[in-house]
Amino acid sequence: MEKIMKMRFKSCFFFLIMMYSGKLSAEDQRCDLPHIENGEIAQYYYNFRSYYFPMRKEKKLSYSCLVGYTTEMGTQDGRITCTAKGWFPVPRCYKKCTKPFLENGFFYGTETYFKIHEKLQYKCNPGYHPPGGGTEDTVQCQPEGWSSQPSCTKKIEITCSSLSAITHGGFYPMKKIYEEGDVVHFFCEKNYSISEFDLIQCYNFGWHPDPPVCEGVKNKCPPPPLPPHARIVTHRRTYRNGDSVLIQCQSTFEIKGPEEIHCVKGKWTSPPVCIGTMDKWESEAPPSLKGDGAIKASNTYGKEDTVETQQDCTSPPLIKNGLLLGPFLTSYKKGSSVEYGCQHYYFLDGPSTVYCEEGNWTEQPTCLEPCTLNVTDMNSNNIELKWSQEELTFRHGDLIEFECKPGYSFLEAPTLSPGRTQCNQGRLKYPKCIMPAPAAKCDSPPLIANGALILPPLTRYESGSSVQYNCTDYHFLQGSERIYCSEGRWTSPPVCIEPCTLSKKEMEKNNVLLQRIYENQLYFYHGDYVGFYCKENHFGAESGTTLFQVQCKRGQLAYPRCVERGS
Repeated sequence: MEKIMKMRFKSCFFFLIMMYSGKLSAEDQRCDLPHIENGEIAQYYYNFRSYYFPMRKEKKLSYSCLVGYTTEMGTQDGRITCTAKGWFPVPRCYKKCTKPFLENGFFYGTETYFKIHEKLQYKCNPGYHPPGGGTEDTVQCQPEGWSSQPSCTKKIEITCSSLSAITHGGFYPMKKIYEEGDVVHFFCEKNYSISEFDLIQCYNFGWHPDPPVCEGVKNKCPPPPLPPHARIVTHRRTYRNGDSVLIQCQSTFEIKGPEEIHCVKGKWTSPPVCIGTMDKWESEAPPSLKGDGAIKASNTYGKEDTVETQQDCTSPPLIKNGLLLGPFLTSYKKGSSVEYGCQHYYFLDGPSTVYCEEGNWTEQPTCLEPCTLNVTDMNSNNIELKWSQEELTFRHGDLIEFECKPGYSFLEAPTLSPGRTQCNQGRLKYPKCIMPAPAAKCDSPPLIANGALILPPLTRYESGSSVQYNCTDYHFLQGSERIYCSEGRWTSPPVCIEPCTLSKKEMEKNNVLLQRIYENQLYFYHGDYVGFYCKENHFGAESGTTLFQVQCKRGQLAYPRCVERGS
C-alpha cells in the first residue's frame, strides 16, 4: 500500500511539474470534476475526487439531472466525454416546462410538466383562433422555455345586416348581428310558399342569395302541364301569376291549340295538343266519328295539383341537467333545428343539434354527470392527488391521477399508471394503496451487453439498494444507469447502444467532407449529430444545400449525397 501511495505521489508531482513548465501537451490534457447546475454525478466521484480527477482525454462520465430538470435531449441522464477542450458536450440540466396559462382555449391532456422537446397541443374556443389561424396549434418545450406563448385571440368578425320581417312568414334564428357563416331559415304561413330558396347564408360580401318572400299559393302555379310529344322552351324554378310558358311539339307532330299557356290565379290556361296524321284526321272528323280521348286529355291537364301539408313540431323536449340554446318558437317547421347545451361540468353526449322531421324531433343528447372527489374515500384508500389543483370536480371522460401516501404502495399495478382513473358518468373508481409487506431481497443484478457494473456485484441485496452501470467506450447508455432492488426484483436495466463509426469510404463515395469541429473524431454516440459539407463545386442531390446535420441512430449514419454542379 505504501508503495502504491509513493507511486501516485510521484505521478502527481510529475503532472504538476509538467503543468508549471508549460510542457503538458494537448494529448495529455485532463478534465477536472465538472460543475453541473441542477445535476450531479455518482456520489463516489465526490467522495474520491482526488482519485478520479483530473480525468484523461477520451474518458467518459455519466450524470443525472435533478427532479424537474432534463438534459437538452429531454432525458434524465446524460453522458459527456473528456476532450482537449474540456468536457463535451458541456453538461447542462434544463428546467422542465410548466403548463402555460391559456385564456379562451384549452389544452389536450392533463400533464402539468413537460420535458425538453416535448410538445403541447391546444385548441381555441369558438370565435377565437391561435396566432397561425385555424382552431388548433402546438407549442414545444425548449431549453429556454416554450417555443411561443400559446394564445387565443378573438376572430375579426365579418357581419351581415339585420333582416327585416317578411309578410306572411318568419325566419330563425333572430339576431341583432349575424356573423360570417351564419345560416337563416325562412318559413311561410299556411296558404303561402317561399318564392325562392328557404335558406340564406352570411358571406364576407353579405347575404346570399337574397332573402325570399312569402307568396300566396293562389298566386303561384305548379309546374306547367306538358302534353305528350311536347317540350317547354322556357323553364323557371317557380311560376307566378301572369307568367307564360312557350310549348313546342316534336318535329313529326303538329301543335293543336295555343303555343303559350299562362299562369292565372294559381292555374294554367289549357295547353295545346301535339297530334300526328291519325290524330289530325280524328280532330277534323265529325263529332259522331270522334272518340272521347281529346276530352279526357283536357280533363287531365285541367286537374289541380295538391299541395302536401308539412307536419310541424311542438316545442322541443327538455333534457336533464341541460338547456335549450334556441331558437325559441311556438311551433317549428319540418327541417328546422334547435341547439342544446349542458350545465357547467356536465358533458354533452350525442348531437347538439336536433331536427324536426314529420312532426317529431330527432334523438336528443344527454348531459353526463361530472365526478366530484370525496376526500373521505381518498383517505380510506390511502391516496392523494398527484397534481395539486383548486377544484375537485372533473368532467365525464377526464383522466385523474392519484399517488400513494408516503409509506404506501398501489395494491395492484398491472399498468404503467396504476394511479390513473377516468370519470365515467359521475362514477369514479378510486385506486387503492396499502402498506407493503417486508420486501424480499434481490439476487445479483442482470448483465448487459456492451456494459458492466461500476462496482463488483454481491450475491444478495437488500430491498431499496441500488447498483450503477457503465457502458463501454462510445456506447450510449439508454435508460437509467442506476437500478433498484424492489420486492425481490430489479428495476429494468439500461441498454448500451452501439456508436456510429465514421466511414471515409462512404464520405468519398457521396462527395462529402467532415466539418472542422468534428475532425479527428472517428466514433459518435447514438443520438449525436455529425456535420458534413459538400466538396468544392458540389451541392446536395436532394436538398440543393451544401451543409448537413446527420444524427447517429443505433450505429447507423445516413450520409448525405452531393453531386457535381452541372452534372
